[in-house]
Amino acid sequence: MRRERVSDDIYVFTSDLYAQVTASAIVTKEGIIVIDTLPFPSETREMIAYLNSTGQGPIKYLVNTHWHGDHTNGNSIFAPTVELVSHQRCQQALSEFGAAELAASKETTNLLDGVHIRIPEVVFEEGEMVLHMGNKSVELALMPGHTFDSTVAYVREDKVLIASDTVMPVPYFVWGDRHVFKETLREVLQKYNLESIVQGHGEVLLRGEIPASIESSIRYLNILEDRINDIIEKKRGERALAKLTIDSCGKSRIPLNGLVQDLHRANVQSLYKLLLAEKSVEVEQKV
Repeated sequence: MRRERVSDDIYVFTSDLYAQVTASAIVTKEGIIVIDTLPFPSETREMIAYLNSTGQGPIKYLVNTHWHGDHTNGNSIFAPTVELVSHQRCQQALSEFGAAELAASKETTNLLDGVHIRIPEVVFEEGEMVLHMGNKSVELALMPGHTFDSTVAYVREDKVLIASDTVMPVPYFVWGDRHVFKETLREVLQKYNLESIVQGHGEVLLRGEIPASIESSIRYLNILEDRINDIIEKKRGERALAKLTIDSCGKSRIPLNGLVQDLHRANVQSLYKLLLAEKSVEVEQKV
């Protein structure tokens, strides 16, 4: 696990074990707010131990930004006194899908032994929720696209957005909606005064990098859809899809040790099937 500070009171922890997943902590003398967990218990325990060693306040809140296991598998590692917070959609998704997804993950690794699902108890539904701790105000807001329950956390005093998978080296929408994703990315640029963004995977984005990075993600989504529509209209099929590389859609293949290429291929397959289905419906309606 790698640890860095993005301000005097905000720490980012990055997994060495899976996809450079990030978790963050806002540290004050009155208490600590943790945003997401790391994928495996060993790293989450390491993060908790470090936060406890700072000599600051105890961990009071753990925020789940969305229901995916790589950000929530560590919920049960935190003490029962730590309150779990999320949007109501995340609570619902973890209740409905969390156990099955965790069981499937346990089939592939023994690093999740002992992990069980823990559901957030404190939820918000409409608008925003603000957690106040010490001299910090952490604004939670629903910003779907990656998933229907995706939430971001904005630390007002530091102008730091802990964006989770709403901002990644490549926008990944297989579990979400590409149109909503684009609107959310535009909202991030318009709504927040930003010094840095903590991505859900990968490196922290600094102030000068933010506009170009987000614009490139919006452009990627547009290019990808245009290219796949062209493939469908010309009936070029799966072979053409295989040649639709991440580079040709304006994103680098390097981040996350190349894992972005797998995310891109999943986007391609998902969108191809979706656009085919949409065009079939259009034909049926015309008939």
